[in-house]
Amino acid sequence: MAKNINGRPHIPKNVQSLLWLRAGGRCEFRGCNKILYEDNVTRDPVNESNIAHIISWTETGPRGDRELSPKLATDIDNLMLTCPEHNHLIDKGENVEKYTVSVLKEMKAEHERSIRRLTDLVRQLPMQVIVLKSMIHGQRPSITEKEEADALFPFYPKENCIDIDLCDITDLATGKVIIDNKIKKYITDNSESALYAAFIMACIPLGCYLGYAIGNKLPVQTYQHFRDTEDWKWREGGEDYTVDRPDISMPCADVNLFVNISGKIDRNLIGSDYPTYAISAKTPGFSFLQSWDQVKKFRKLYRDVLDKIREDNGESVTIHLYPATPNPINFEIGKGIMKNLDPTIILYDKIESGTEYEKIMHLHDRIR
Repeated sequence: MAKNINGRPHIPKNVQSLLWLRAGGRCEFRGCNKILYEDNVTRDPVNESNIAHIISWTETGPRGDRELSPKLATDIDNLMLTCPEHNHLIDKGENVEKYTVSVLKEMKAEHERSIRRLTDLVRQLPMQVIVLKSMIHGQRPSITEKEEADALFPFYPKENCIDIDLCDITDLATGKVIIDNKIKKYITDNSESALYAAFIMACIPLGCYLGYAIGNKLPVQTYQHFRDTEDWKWREGGEDYTVDRPDISMPCADVNLFVNISGKIDRNLIGSDYPTYAISAKTPGFSFLQSWDQVKKFRKLYRDVLDKIREDNGESVTIHLYPATPNPINFEIGKGIMKNLDPTIILYDKIESGTEYEKIMHLHDRIR
């Protein structure tokens, strides 16, 4: 094995090149991502990289091993592209127990997966962030810029955010006007080429109305706040939905639509006995919604149910909508409405005492 003047094994040029490609020319230490091929002030081309060993090339070195050190000395899976500062940090004596083999391998894999995902994307654009907040059970919610950035990765947020703060608004009518004005000001007819991300911590009607105001033509990805980890990063998997339809022999002037996701609508608190359609989580509860795929599945089911209601009952039917839903689903409830096609939709929510549901707003009024 060829060695450098200091005894360190020479890493072949093809291995170095491949490592640079996998790392995207950036430091692989988590949270750094520094560009290593140009000066960050002058933009002159430089090589500021170090090739760090996860398992040292010598058994007495950081994380060294008698058998693995010589075996993996030039193995690309044992090498990290780093800036000089982080190469020094991980190899510094008192830090070796902190930056273990498993931790460094995780950093390397995470960074290289991100580079692959980014270079696979057709559109490498920043995302326009929309934040909607209102008081919830007397509490003022908070969403930090770091939480947004972590959730959006590998995309990144635009510098300006469409911030719709309704925490000091006490009535829905005023809230609707503010939402309309914000959307009119910041989202124009030529915005369809942009990427949008929505972070919502608001009462159900306002979340629904935001989706309705934006409409179904603009691509928007919503995010869910997870209470157990206190972050907004979508996860994998999650349970499926069920759909129930009433047996209708003749068209009805009014029907109910229950959406049982974060909880179940209590039929005993509803005064009407209209035929009821329902979209339900298999196991309703706050932990049901886990992944963006579940949101997309709901989007299709919701659209199918609205079409079925119109098919069964005609265009003049009125839909009485009762949602027990998390914020991303609230948004889809409003966004999924086709304004030139769907019948009137009236939104209901529980009153504060929890003893009955009351009419909250006309989410959509039939146009034709």
